[in-house]
Parts: sequence; C-alpha cells; structure tokens
Amino acid sequence: MAAAFAALVSLQNNLRLIHNHPNYTFEVEQFESLWDIVSFLIDFMKSYDNSHGARRETAEALEMRIACAAQVAKDVIEAHMVHQIRCGKKRSSRFLLDLQKATQGMDYMRRKASIVSSQSGLLEPSTNSSSSSSTKSTPLLTSSMVGFDDILLQLLHLLIRGPLSRRVIPIQGMGGIAKTTLALNAFQHPCVVQHFDVCLWATISQGYSIHKILAQLLSCVRGSTSGTVDEMRERLYKSLFGLRYLIVLDDMWNLKAWYDMNVKSLFPDTNNGSRVVVTTRNANVSNHLGDYCVAMGFLDEVNSWHLFCQNAFAKQQGCPPELEETAKKIVARCKGLPLAIIVVGGHLRKSPTALAYWENVAQSILYSTQIDDQCLNVVSLSYRYLPAHLKPCFLLLGAFPEDEKIYVQDIL
Repeated sequence: MAAAFAALVSLQNNLRLIHNHPNYTFEVEQFESLWDIVSFLIDFMKSYDNSHGARRETAEALEMRIACAAQVAKDVIEAHMVHQIRCGKKRSSRFLLDLQKATQGMDYMRRKASIVSSQSGLLEPSTNSSSSSSTKSTPLLTSSMVGFDDILLQLLHLLIRGPLSRRVIPIQGMGGIAKTTLALNAFQHPCVVQHFDVCLWATISQGYSIHKILAQLLSCVRGSTSGTVDEMRERLYKSLFGLRYLIVLDDMWNLKAWYDMNVKSLFPDTNNGSRVVVTTRNANVSNHLGDYCVAMGFLDEVNSWHLFCQNAFAKQQGCPPELEETAKKIVARCKGLPLAIIVVGGHLRKSPTALAYWENVAQSILYSTQIDDQCLNVVSLSYRYLPAHLKPCFLLLGAFPEDEKIYVQDIL
C-alpha cells in the first residue's frame, strides 16, 4: 500500500499548501469535497492495510487504482500551481474541467473503498491502532540460540582451547541461518570476555570499504579513526601487539575482501591464542580460510516450533489451542530457517489473534522448492504488513548503504 498512501499524503499536502496560500483560488465547496475524499481514503488505507480480510491480490489491485486516481489529481493541482506562478492567473476553465474530472475519479475510488470497508467490517483507524498498541508489545531483538546450543559450545571450544598460534575460524551458512547471532553469542559469552584481553567486531558486507572496516576495529580499542589506510593499519597492529585478541569479521562475501585487508600484516600473531572469526555464506571463503569451519544448518521441527513460540507469544501464554494448527503450518513453511521464523513470529506477536488473520499469513507464505526464494518470501512479510504510513519510510531506507548507521535527521 506504500504507493497509494504516499500519493494520497502528497496530494493532501498540496491541498494544504494551496489552502494556506494568500492567492487561494479553489471554491470552498470544491476544496472541502476533495479534502474529505482524500482524508477518507487515507484513513481507509490505514485500516485496510492491516485488516485480516484483505487478500493480497485484491489489496494490490485496489492500491494501484487509488494511487493512479490520486496521482491524476495531484498532477492537475501541481500544473495549476505552476501555471499560476508563471502567468499570474488565478485559474482557467481548463483547470476547472480537469479538476472536476480528477475529483470524480477520486470520489469513485471513495465509493469503492466504502463498499470494501463495509464488506470487510474494518475498524476505524484510531480504534484499530489503539487497541493493538495497548494489548501487544513489540518484541525486542534477541540473540537467542534456540536449537544451536551444541554449535555454540563447539565454537567456544575452538576459541578458548587449541593451539596458541592465531587461528581463523569461519562460520558458514546461507543467509538468515543465524551466523551473526552465533558469533554474537560467542563474542558476548562471559568465558570469552574473560579469556581475551580485547574483543573487536567489524561488519564487512558486499560493498565493503577497507577504511571503514579499520575504523570499526580501531573504535573498539578506542584508537583514532582518522588518517590514511596505511596509518590506520599501523595503528591497529600496534594496538593489538602482545594482546590476546578476538576479532569478528561479520558477513564476508568473497576472498577479495580478505586479501584487500591483508590480514596477516594487520593482526599480529604473537603465539598467545588470538582468534579471528569470519562469518560468510560463501563455502569457498570458509574452505580457504581455515580447517575449523563451523557449518550452520536448519532447525528441526521441535526447535523451529520452540523458536516461533518464543517470538510469537508471551512466555507464560503459549500458543492458544485454536491457533495451534495454523501456527504449525506457518512454521513448517519457514523450513527451519531461523530468520524466517523470527520475522513471522515477531509480526504475529503484535497482530490480531483472529484465526482468519493467521490463515491469511499462512497463505501469504507461498511454497517454494528453493530455500532462498522461500526465505525472501517470508522476510517480505515484514514489509507487506507494515502500517501504510511506514512503508514509504521503509522504502526510503533503501537509498542508504548496507550495514551503516542511519541518522534520523537524514530522513526527515
């Protein structure tokens, strides 16, 4: 619903600008009619976008028609504003005719929305939002390792035991399999914190920058992040020399990043049991970097259900009996992928507990024989079920680089 909601809000802002302009040229009845239609459709979009009765195909078709109608009205008004600025004319007969047609198109969509609203039994937006916020709480992100206790113990053993020479330990698995979560649990484990003199973390990502990677690592040891790459390399090397360190290089996509970092000259090997952990989805990277690879697999049925319940329900509540069959269907379609289970569970935690809504979510998770497609399909739910007013904001975030901090003032 992002396109329709954004078009309606933009149209409403234009109407507000014209209304407040000293050379305001709309007829009062004409303005109020269009304003009321736009306001109704915005409220409708908020409630319809979150309703369990909204089928995905129907919702997308309705969104397209509302977006087109709003865009037509917006273009008519903006053309009139430009014409008035350039020519100094109040209005033209052409504008009045175009505006009448645009208003009729908007009113037609209002009537369609009214029919859909009555058929779906939608709540008023204010009632819907207040009830959900008062009864549900947004779950905090967790570093829980449900179903991976043995793998965590294996990683801890590789970190603390073994040869004194510096060891590189790859953690390999597909996207969403909980590689970063495993590394984070080990990184924050009391035994690890006590064993190593210093622990450093840097996120590599696909579009990496050596300067930014060095800056992340230096900030962990409170070193200066200014200067050239060579100066930062030397500063980091001296900061680590003689210390037993743990360094996590998260999300390395290829070997080029490893070679560009020139790790051997960057992290000193003083034979004191230092470790470097690399998370990657690339098997070639893990095979090349070390003989002690930690391979991440999928969760079994029992652990998948446990992880889902942990994210979808309060600790003492558990799954309501009337939802259990549908809930297990949802979990099965996640195919043991932790990220997919956490995403859909987190969404359902703050959603209505009506069976029809949960059935709609289950149908939204389309079956696929390809696990990557299945993961993308499930993760897309985190966007699809966002409130209408947050979708344009979410899409705007795509303009920012991956794995970088986004400051509020940059998106206002």
